[in-house]
Amino acid sequence: MKTFWDFCAPIYDLAQKIKGKTYGEMLKIVRNIIPQGATILEVAAGTGEISVAVSDKADKILCTDLSEKMLNVARRKIRKRKIQNITVENQNIFSLSVADSSFDVVIASQVFHLLDCPEIAAAELKRVAKSTVILPMIFTKNLKGSAKFAIGLYKLFGFSPKVELIPAEFEEFLRKIGFDGCKIIPVAGEIPMAVAVWGKGN
Repeated sequence: MKTFWDFCAPIYDLAQKIKGKTYGEMLKIVRNIIPQGATILEVAAGTGEISVAVSDKADKILCTDLSEKMLNVARRKIRKRKIQNITVENQNIFSLSVADSSFDVVIASQVFHLLDCPEIAAAELKRVAKSTVILPMIFTKNLKGSAKFAIGLYKLFGFSPKVELIPAEFEEFLRKIGFDGCKIIPVAGEIPMAVAVWGKGN
C-alpha cells in the first residue's frame, strides 16, 4: 500500500525548503555534535539528507527508512555525490536489525510525533546507541501565516502527526517517551525546530 511518504518521496527534498534557513541550521547543529570518525545509524531517514550532510565526519553510516521510494531517492543522491561510506537499508524503527550498542550516534529526525507508540521506538534507539541519540524535531502547533499554510497543505496530502508540539512542550514529550535529561538546542525560524541530544547513562 502506497503511503504518504511514498507519495511525497519525489518532492520531499523540495518540501524541506519551506523550512528555509531553519533546516540548514539544524543540519549544522547535528554536524557539530557528531565526533569525527563516528559510526552512525540514521532511522526514518527519508531521502537521506542528514546522512549525506554528515558523511564526511563518519567512519560509516547505516541510513534506514520504511519507505522504499524514499530510500531510492537517497540511493540516487549518494551515488551522484560518490559517497562511499553510507549503506542504505529498509528497516522498521520499532524493530531494528542491529545489535545492541552498535553505533556511536543514532539520529532520528522529525519522526517521534508521527508514531502511535513512540516510547517503543525510543527504547529501540537507546538499545542500539553506544553513546548518543540525536533527535531533531519540527514544531507544527500554533503556526501562523505562510508556515501554517504550508503545514496545512502537507496535511491535505496525508501528513498526519499524532502529536503536535510547541517548543516549550518538547522536553516533557521526550521525558514521557523515555528520553530523560536531553540537552535541547533551539533552532529559530518561521517553522521552529529544535535538536535534542540524549547521552547514554542519562
